[in-house]
Amino acid sequence: MKIRILVLSLLAALGVSACGGGGSGSTLSGSTASNSLTPYVVSTTSTTNSANTSGITNAGSTATVLTGAGAGSSTATANSVLNAEGLWQGSTDNGRSVTVLLLSSGFYWMLYSPAGSNASVAGVVVGNSLSSNGKITSSNGKDFNFETSALMPLTWTGSYTAQSSLQASLTYTDIPSGIIALNTTHDGRYNLTPSLAAIRGTYSGTSTSLANGSRDTTLVIYEAGQLSGSRTDGCTFTGNVSPTVRGNAYNVSIDYGVNCSERNSGRSTNSKGSAYLNPANNRLFSVTLNSSVNDVLFFIGNKQ
Repeated sequence: MKIRILVLSLLAALGVSACGGGGSGSTLSGSTASNSLTPYVVSTTSTTNSANTSGITNAGSTATVLTGAGAGSSTATANSVLNAEGLWQGSTDNGRSVTVLLLSSGFYWMLYSPAGSNASVAGVVVGNSLSSNGKITSSNGKDFNFETSALMPLTWTGSYTAQSSLQASLTYTDIPSGIIALNTTHDGRYNLTPSLAAIRGTYSGTSTSLANGSRDTTLVIYEAGQLSGSRTDGCTFTGNVSPTVRGNAYNVSIDYGVNCSERNSGRSTNSKGSAYLNPANNRLFSVTLNSSVNDVLFFIGNKQ
């Protein structure tokens, strides 16, 4: 019997309306995988086809798509992109909508919906990949499942045509026969040019983590790239946002305040990753991974 595991993903067209648990039940094991990865390193330089199999190297944490003010010429064209970088959207063979943001450095995050629905985000996968000559692999993926509050390691292999299509097979290493097929196409909005002028502003939404569940959250990004945030549980945090070296995405760094459960649980004092801004509705998606490599902070919010 095929195990219904959660796969990478954000929803088709990134039309996510909420985040966190509440989707249909998953047959994933409820146990949390042990942390075998060293802390992830965030680099601001793009190192094409570099992957770290012992720890995830995040070069360009947040992916942001821009339209209108701030959207400029493409920073990556079909002629210049040889690896699998891009914003990929599609579905899995177990009925989940998926969006994959894969940066030129090989770092990726993947958001996935509940099975049979694209109205919310059920979890996020992060890791490093190595891609060239139409082949892609990832050996250190981690699935942070908001439906079951489980952390699951995975690997995947696949094939791609640059700026066109990407197919992959994901294997959950702790689940017998835990294999899922992924089929996606490239979203050209990845080729837009990011800017702080476009992403700055106040975003109202929710943030979700394994440790803290889902909380109403306000995030403010300032003109020079500083950010501040607050949640209804009393947590406040600060940080920075900057455009990635290549591709329509942003690096994100967060420092948790003393009232944040993530900090007080002994998990982490900071979190690093990347974000994407939907040009159709100015909805921001941010995924940051904590320094203990055992939880993420996923934020989704609308620009006010």
